[in-house]
Amino acid sequence: MSMRIAGVRPVRSAKKFHWRLAQQPRHTYGSMRMSASFRQVEHTISGSHTREYLGATANGDDDVPQLAVKQYIPLNNPRPQPGDVTIIGAHANGFPKVSPLPAFGLWPEDPNSQELTISAGVYCQTHAFPASWFDHARDLMNLINSKQDDIRHAIAGIRHSMGGTQLCLLSLMHPRLLDSLVLIEPVIQMQNGGVIPAVLSTRRRDAWPSTQEAVSKFKGTKFYQAWDPRVLDRWVKYGLRRGPTELYPEADGEQATLTTTKHQELFTFLRPTYRSESADAIVDRDPLGAGIPGVSVLPARAGTRLPAGTGPAPQHAEKMARTGTGVGGSGGAEAGRVRQAVLDCGHLVAMEKVAESADAIGEFLGEDLARQSKERKKFGRRWKEKTRREQFTIDERWASEVKPSSLDGRGTKL
Repeated sequence: MSMRIAGVRPVRSAKKFHWRLAQQPRHTYGSMRMSASFRQVEHTISGSHTREYLGATANGDDDVPQLAVKQYIPLNNPRPQPGDVTIIGAHANGFPKVSPLPAFGLWPEDPNSQELTISAGVYCQTHAFPASWFDHARDLMNLINSKQDDIRHAIAGIRHSMGGTQLCLLSLMHPRLLDSLVLIEPVIQMQNGGVIPAVLSTRRRDAWPSTQEAVSKFKGTKFYQAWDPRVLDRWVKYGLRRGPTELYPEADGEQATLTTTKHQELFTFLRPTYRSESADAIVDRDPLGAGIPGVSVLPARAGTRLPAGTGPAPQHAEKMARTGTGVGGSGGAEAGRVRQAVLDCGHLVAMEKVAESADAIGEFLGEDLARQSKERKKFGRRWKEKTRREQFTIDERWASEVKPSSLDGRGTKL
């Protein structure tokens, strides 16, 4: 079983799957783009009804945020078939959704030799002022509900940082929706994880005389030098825009600024509850606060609902032991459903370790989804063996177990 990560092509071997870099010429046709392997279709759909905070949009509830969605359809598999895989992606804070695509768009190299093929990949970005990480989880649910014909099981969620957290929140809302999850450094923690990046981003530069000067500055810093060159190229292409903008209305056509403003990025790390005009200030006073008066930490709010996330190495074993073990979970590591891979890099795994990430993702998804496919087929066979009446009526065991002596809940094994 092998899959392709956009820009990275799988090579089948006897023992494991390896990944090699692939160059793909692109041609733009309006809202579609073609490559040697897939057709790219762009969609715009409405976000979920009602944001968590009234101040999340400029005009409150009268605004309907829009999601920019890119769908990647393999040319050799244009119509989803039973058993195909749809990949859902959600971007990290401050990064355009396309910047880490070299590590996240998986496609089959040879459809005739695959046990598992990819039907579509979907990547989303919200055109709104992020105020709650839960909003985008609901947006993803709305997207999947709106595109049921295109998004078929098996559905795998793959994402980095904030996007990984949002996929977890989506899974909490609907535990059986995503068949597999690959979480790359998801920000799920009780500590004030949003404070340090917010301090750094508050003082970051966000405007340059030209795109060329911005690129020169990027390539001269160790932070960007660690990135895969293809990821950096995408960051330059999609992470920068020319003026004038709403933030810099006086900028000329040569001046460059960030596509996602640093202010949007900051309001996603921390929420300024001290603003008197906020109708949400009272209900949003956070006992897990950042240690900064009037500020709520959004990653910590996610941490109260989820058992795993970033953190020191000693915590990894505990997180591995807990993940997937709750009611409605996968069974966890004991059932072979949870594993971890640690790569030699920092938080920006998706930008720095493209091939290594692809190898780990492909190995896990290949095994996990193949196992689920077998279970689904086994269930289908057993279900078809039942008569229609057996499918919708109680059986003898139910009748024998659910009886007056079980009213206190202790007399039944069901």
